[in-house]
Amino acid sequence: MKWDLRWSRFRLPGLGRGERSATRSSRQAAAEASLSRRWPWLLGTAAALLCLHVVLFPVAQRIDIDFPATGEIAERDIHAPVSFSAPYLEQDVEMLQLQRVLVVPPVARRLAAPRENALRRVEAWRETISSHAIMYDIPLEDRVGLLALRFPELGSEDIVRALTTVQPDSFFTAVATALDVVFGAGVVDFLPPGNYRKVSIVTGDAETEVDPAALTLQGDLGERLRDVLLSQGLAAPDAEWGAQLVRPLVSPNLVYRDEETRDRRAAARREVPARREFLQGERVVERGVRVTEQDALYLEALLEELIAQGDVGGDEGTFWRQLARWLFAACLLWLFGWVAALYFADLLHETRKLLSAAAAFALFLVAAAFCLRHPSLGPYAVPVPLLAVLVTVLFRDRVGYPLTILAVSWLSFHMGVAPLWLLAWLVSGLVSVVLMRRIRQRDQFYRAIAILAGIQVAMISLSTLAEGAGTSGLLQEYLVGVITPVASVALALFLLPIVEPVVGACSDLTLLELSDLNHPLLKKMALESQGTFHHSQVVGQLAEHAAQGIGANSLLTRVGALFHDIGKMAKPEYYVENQGGGPNKHDELSPSMSALVVASHVKEGMELARKWRLPERVIDFIPEHHGTHVMKFFYHKALESAGNETVKVDDFRYPGPKPRSRETAILMLADAVEAATRSLSKPTPGRIRENVKQIIDERMFNGELDLCGLTLKDLATIRDAFVPLLVGIHHARIAYPGQKEHGRTSETNDKDRS
Repeated sequence: MKWDLRWSRFRLPGLGRGERSATRSSRQAAAEASLSRRWPWLLGTAAALLCLHVVLFPVAQRIDIDFPATGEIAERDIHAPVSFSAPYLEQDVEMLQLQRVLVVPPVARRLAAPRENALRRVEAWRETISSHAIMYDIPLEDRVGLLALRFPELGSEDIVRALTTVQPDSFFTAVATALDVVFGAGVVDFLPPGNYRKVSIVTGDAETEVDPAALTLQGDLGERLRDVLLSQGLAAPDAEWGAQLVRPLVSPNLVYRDEETRDRRAAARREVPARREFLQGERVVERGVRVTEQDALYLEALLEELIAQGDVGGDEGTFWRQLARWLFAACLLWLFGWVAALYFADLLHETRKLLSAAAAFALFLVAAAFCLRHPSLGPYAVPVPLLAVLVTVLFRDRVGYPLTILAVSWLSFHMGVAPLWLLAWLVSGLVSVVLMRRIRQRDQFYRAIAILAGIQVAMISLSTLAEGAGTSGLLQEYLVGVITPVASVALALFLLPIVEPVVGACSDLTLLELSDLNHPLLKKMALESQGTFHHSQVVGQLAEHAAQGIGANSLLTRVGALFHDIGKMAKPEYYVENQGGGPNKHDELSPSMSALVVASHVKEGMELARKWRLPERVIDFIPEHHGTHVMKFFYHKALESAGNETVKVDDFRYPGPKPRSRETAILMLADAVEAATRSLSKPTPGRIRENVKQIIDERMFNGELDLCGLTLKDLATIRDAFVPLLVGIHHARIAYPGQKEHGRTSETNDKDRS
């Protein structure tokens, strides 16, 4: 027994003596027979997928490298069979860099002091000379001397002219206005040669660009001041004299910044591409055109790329290369089938599931081929998360993991796929399976979107850094990396309600909806069969706890328990839990008729479930939770009343089939132990444990568990899960004073009466 328990945890066929003796002759033989009948379907599906892979990802024909030399005429158009990059001629790059440098705007920094100082000095001239011009009681020579001492920058002739020949107030106001105009536009000390159309002016933290023609160089300052004074309405001689008068006061308020300009020109030089990127299919050399030195450089780079990828030569080896690739893909597909036969054989046995999984895989291949043939989308647009989410939700994670690995492996045959792309696809696919393997809340989808988007962005950044490039200019790739998981999960949510009925699958989302006690069918059962409704809830609690213990689908088990006895709503009064202590209908019937009435709830339950369009996986719980068990109460009653007549035990069996999954087997055991425990007169913990053990052993030795896949270790775990819950449900209470004790009776017998 220890040997059996130790090895029973492994579910590979034939490893344990206990399992081999219990299931080899039935379940494995039936599976082998079913699989042998399905070889045409399996081979046809595999062949179709392999052909699709060959069509979508063909082996590129080897390229003829007889390229024309420099100066020769190209006899044919030469297109790039693969994407590659080629260098520009060095002199052309230098010329482009020089052209780019010459148009970079020079940088000048604006100063406030020169303008303020010049305007302040002119204002002092205006005020002082205007006041002295009207001092007629003071001789002119004395006034000139005083002003010369005050303003040494002015000559005596200039002072005399200002005092006698012009109106000082209006003249110097015009001069101040001219200075303000010139300084406002800018007086620059130096501008380098170039073809630039703008000059960058830095004022504090702000930067503006102005037309160089609006600026005034120091050499052009006199002429610029004269033109502005003329525009102020001064006569030509006065404008000329005013320009000469204030010219010494003007110093540049824009200072050329040589270092900043050099930095910007160096950045512009670096932005000039030294290589040209050719996309797959782009024309490199045109037919009938003389091959230039630059064209020859392109062809040389193309040749190096083809040599690196092994695509140089004629077409004679294409067939063998295609055959080798086909065989590799077939080996991977065979490996997936082997894993499927061991761990999820139902995918191979059921036509709808097989074709649905193949269709999802085929659509993924088409989408992946489309993305890889359009470089604008990039590798991160390949919908690996969509395939992983759909397959995992429909067929569980045990299918999602290997199918995702198979999908990424087949993409590796595409020419030009980088190893980092494969890593990114594999990570996003496997993480999608992990996130979707157990769905209990709808917000899990939003968390999955956020996590997958973060992984995509991280993989893009890491792959870019690993290739030695910076992360700048990757906005489009980041957008694709974020949009792909969003679109994948959203499309999966849209397709699931459509695909589930076609596939015959039952996702966790559907089970969550069915587990709601406000479901119309459950509400109807609560009104018409209150005892059965309560029994289903208790059994569901027991079965869910046991399923969690052995790693089965606990949500499916609970939903199956809620609906497993819906057939009793047709004749609720014939089942003891609904009789409420009233007369028993079976007292008026013969044992055989009672057996027919009780067994009919299985057929009626299945009909009602299909009427309400319950998933097939939920409907399976209705017949399988009874299996082919004998209704012992009615069978023994028939034996007692038969006399000399022969009583056939098969007339008192449920129609079956036996449980074919761990979940339905758990429900069978939970249903039996719940009914049997209720019949105990004193349900102490010890008696409950012994009762549970007897029922589980009986079902196992009667062969009811032969097809379900449970191991001895699983049965021990289920037993240990049942007992604490049953003890809690049937715990003893202290009788209150004056309350009569009503012990439990065995009148309910076992669940055969219900």
